[in-house]
Formats: sequence, C-alpha cells, structure tokens
Amino acid sequence: MGAFKGSTKENIEIRFFLTPTVARKLLTTWKNEKRRLEPYSFVDYYFTRGKSRAKVRKWKSVHTPKIEVIFFKRKAGVKIEMNKAVASLRTASEELKSSGFEPYLTIIKEKAWLVSKRGTSTYALEFVPGLGWTGEIEVPVKGEKKIPSHVKHLKRIGAVKVTKKSILQLTEDKLRRNQSRRVASYEHIRHV
Repeated sequence: MGAFKGSTKENIEIRFFLTPTVARKLLTTWKNEKRRLEPYSFVDYYFTRGKSRAKVRKWKSVHTPKIEVIFFKRKAGVKIEMNKAVASLRTASEELKSSGFEPYLTIIKEKAWLVSKRGTSTYALEFVPGLGWTGEIEVPVKGEKKIPSHVKHLKRIGAVKVTKKSILQLTEDKLRRNQSRRVASYEHIRHV
C-alpha cells in the first residue's frame, strides 16, 4: 500500500456477549440514563498475507472516511491498528491484492451503537450475524490494571461471556467448530 499515511491506535479490547433480551434491556437502560447512543453500521472485508491481516471497512452509516483500510495485529493482548482513508472499495482491494494479500472473510455489523456518557466507559454494542449480540470496551494500554473491574461490571450488567478475542478470532473459531462438525457428520455417515 505504499508509504503509510494514516492514524495508529493501541488498546486492549474487551469483548462481551449478551442474550437478545439483555441487549434490549441494556439499550433501554442506557437511553433512560441519557447516554449518547450513536448508531453505526459497516462491512469489514478481511484480507490475509501469511500472518499479516488487513481489512477494508466500508461504512454504511454516516462516517468520514466512508472507506478505510485498517492494518492490525495483536501482541500480548494489545490491539494495534493503523488506518488510512481510501477512495473506493475496489481501489483498496486491488492495492491489497497487489501487495500479496488475499480476500479472506467478510463480517457485517448492521445493528450497532457507540454508547457514551461523560465520566463513564464508552461501549460499542453490536449485532453480528452468526455470533449474536456482542459489545466491546477499548481499554488504553496504561489502564490494563482496570480490566478486572471492567469484567466485573460487564458481568453485573448481564454479559454471559467476556473475552479478549477479536471478532475475527471469534468468527474463525466458529468456522473451525462448524467445519469439525461437518467432518464428524461425514465420518459418521461413511461408517453407517
């Protein structure tokens, strides 16, 4: 992609899962608490080259830039992202392919809100097809010692699972489990 000219962000992502009922109740509670609920939606087109990962994000909601390339990696639990605006999805895809990246996965976030209020943590709450209702808190690297209190709070508000895995890792895990089930079913049928 040539010389990188964009922004870099480092943090620790804490992802949590909610049942649909808890997600609806939480959104209602946050509205009643006068938190700012900013809706958004986008599609992430993931690309891979060996262990390198990149994604082209196409925002469906109002956002600037409308399309961006995000290079990312995780090291010792820290997520490092470098993003830059691009002119079009096609241009971004072609540039990544010419740099040796191959298309990999697509993840859609259609129903999503950034939830904030002065003096409180900012949350992202999202519905991801195939994974369900999930959310995240991005903790600055310097705030790592606060992670246990964040986890406690998430469980108090109804989180059924809390993890440091990314949406991509969770999607890959689910695809592997589904593949294992298909192979096991095929093996069972072959031996009948």
